[in-house]
Amino acid sequence: CTHVQPPPRGTLQVLRGNGTSVGTIIVFHCPSGHQMVGSGLLTCAWKGSVAEWSSVTPMCKSVPPYETFGFKVAVIASIVSCAIILLMSMAFLTCCLVRCMKRSEQPSDRATQLWLQLRAGDLETVPPAYLGLKGVNISNSGGGGGGPAGRPGQAHDNYSFT
Repeated sequence: CTHVQPPPRGTLQVLRGNGTSVGTIIVFHCPSGHQMVGSGLLTCAWKGSVAEWSSVTPMCKSVPPYETFGFKVAVIASIVSCAIILLMSMAFLTCCLVRCMKRSEQPSDRATQLWLQLRAGDLETVPPAYLGLKGVNISNSGGGGGGPAGRPGQAHDNYSFT
């Protein structure tokens, strides 16, 4: 067989034989960033009365580097969406906590609750001691309409203005 040269930017390795005798096997290699076009294995064999290689010498074709722009965009989009989800979760939890705090700040003292529930008309029927008032005059009897200064049903502290 004829002497074989390695392809441009490639190498060859003789696995068997001397490189030109019948039965010689040659393997071709391409460097990183290149792809082999053609058969990577040649064998020298008889074809009729002439010794020939099993195929033509391969070529090493350069391969463009992988495009990473799409991957970078996907990573940035994932980070942004995670940040938005985190922000919305924090806002939701803050809203829930504020709502719970407002509920717990509502009057829980029994006297305060009763005071807020009573209507103006109900105050006359509640005993003064129950409301924490001492020395209250709730008498409706007496001259001029039942209470001091003629105002019926109005309670006054006996200790004021003495």
